[in-house]
Amino acid sequence: MKSLLNRFHPISLLEKKRLARLNEGNLPEHIVDLLSEPYPSPEAKLKDLEFLVFDLETTGLDPKTDRILSIGYLSIKEMRVDISTSVHTYVQAEKYVKAEAAVINHIVPEMLSSGQPFDDAMEDLFRAMKGKILIAHGTVVEKHFIDAYLKHRYGLPPLPLIWLDTLVIEKSLLRNKNDAASGDFQLASVRERHKLPPYLAHNALSDSIATGELFLVLTKIIYGKTPPLLSGVYKPIH
Repeated sequence: MKSLLNRFHPISLLEKKRLARLNEGNLPEHIVDLLSEPYPSPEAKLKDLEFLVFDLETTGLDPKTDRILSIGYLSIKEMRVDISTSVHTYVQAEKYVKAEAAVINHIVPEMLSSGQPFDDAMEDLFRAMKGKILIAHGTVVEKHFIDAYLKHRYGLPPLPLIWLDTLVIEKSLLRNKNDAASGDFQLASVRERHKLPPYLAHNALSDSIATGELFLVLTKIIYGKTPPLLSGVYKPIH
């Protein structure tokens, strides 16, 4: 019965879409490389998987009119945040900096003038994603900007990637059910509820580290001493 359920699990369906996309051809080399590894089973143990926690700092929330200013990411291996894998990149987009965004993320044109070319930064991010489950807090922003980039740059539809969202996981906890629509689920607020220390918010790398730490805490809450499984933390994102 479990085998039948796994066959129709959303992760298993993503695996079928991954294979279909590879068979379609006409993909850039780094996208082929990204999709080249089979996805894990829904019942895979998290300790056996590798994750990429990442964050994008942008000029706003609309990928049609706003731009990515910086990208931060790092890996989780064996259920430990691996600081040695951390990457923080400013993108060459100084002319797109908005005064109101600079107040929030503290990114000014001077930081971006020597940044990495946008396409190079995105290719590096896609290469870092290979073989990993993606984690972000409020993935709708990261996913929309990546989907928009793929469409604009390559004419591609969204990729069938496995996304985990710490915001969605937090909302799914029983104690948050009544507040899921109206509560405060900002990363800093959620961390405070779980007694995690304050951090420098609105920096792509520090947000990534903060999200990674939160993810590990949430898996402990959900599974306790039982080995956590991928199916227990995966919530389909549309």
